[in-house]
Amino acid sequence: MRKKTVCILMVAVMLLMTAGCKGSADVDAKALADALRNQVTYNDDLASIDLDTAGMFYSFGDAEINEAYFYESSGATAEEIVVIKCASDADAGKVEEILKRRVEEQKESFKDYVPAELEKLNTAIVKRSGKCVILSVSDEPDKAGDIIRSYAK
Repeated sequence: MRKKTVCILMVAVMLLMTAGCKGSADVDAKALADALRNQVTYNDDLASIDLDTAGMFYSFGDAEINEAYFYESSGATAEEIVVIKCASDADAGKVEEILKRRVEEQKESFKDYVPAELEKLNTAIVKRSGKCVILSVSDEPDKAGDIIRSYAK
């Protein structure tokens, strides 16, 4: 009887662990990007761009991307939204590093151009949830963080 109980408990734990992993990797990238765009206030008009156009701003190298949503500012501000779903965890790791590097490059660009934008960049959010990677640069990092957490647990 005791052996059977232990087996049942082990199976239950494994199922819970699997369910937890699936939730973090199963982010609805489009819904998250749209929620950030529509629920956070921006000073600039953010334009939706596709992955090919984003290549002007980002170099994703050999990272395999399954889905990508970009909202870029006019260049007058550092505001932007990026939500990318990758093919693998390794690809997500590469993209996460690229987005972190993007924030650092933007800090360098804006420090002389529009120093007031540095506050946004200093509170920029780069978060990885499974195979999904998110970048949010805004005046409302707390609100953006809450939205990201609600989609990317």
